[in-house]
Amino acid sequence: MKRILVALLFAATSLVAAPQAIVFDFGGVLTGEPNREAVVAFIRDSFTLSKEEFEIAQQEKRLFLKQGGNDEAFWLSYAKTKRIDLPSDWPDSFQAILKESVGVNPRMFALVEELKAKQIPVGLLSNIDARLAKLIRNFGFYDLFDPCLLSCEIGIEKPDPKAYQHLLDHLALPVEDVVFIDDRQENVDAAREAGVDALLFESEAQLRKELAQRGVLEC
Repeated sequence: MKRILVALLFAATSLVAAPQAIVFDFGGVLTGEPNREAVVAFIRDSFTLSKEEFEIAQQEKRLFLKQGGNDEAFWLSYAKTKRIDLPSDWPDSFQAILKESVGVNPRMFALVEELKAKQIPVGLLSNIDARLAKLIRNFGFYDLFDPCLLSCEIGIEKPDPKAYQHLLDHLALPVEDVVFIDDRQENVDAAREAGVDALLFESEAQLRKELAQRGVLEC
């Protein structure tokens, strides 16, 4: 009987102490290394471009993007200019290779889903440029996170202390109720200085262990 009471007391204590929100960084935590080479290979194969020809086209694309265009529109325009007939499904294939190139880690996204199934709010705080953020959002990779705070939209980059205060303001939770996960030590250190329980991401297994110790997941 005594053991049961101790176990119940421990469980109750863990429940009270458990974090009320988990916040992730994106690149390097929810993804592996981006696979830009796959996109380059797809484009060079689509247009039969040498390395030098590809680099020249890339320079043209940068100007096109500065004028408000996007990658797909540029390459379709390039094909028209060069009188290259692309397969009708080329845009779909291009989007598929772009999505793959982001390098999302399905095991980490499964972990996010697991946390949400436990009714734990899951947020995102990520340093990213507007062009890449738009691409990732279009693929739906941000849909799981609330709040989804991107440096290109909030005008603050980690490890600026204001980024963490901005996060706390959105969560409307005491600082001790938040766990933040990042793969960069400087961002983790800055979060800790702000009073946040911050974890340096090394692997999914390591993170699961850390979250289990905080009463979020079962061992």
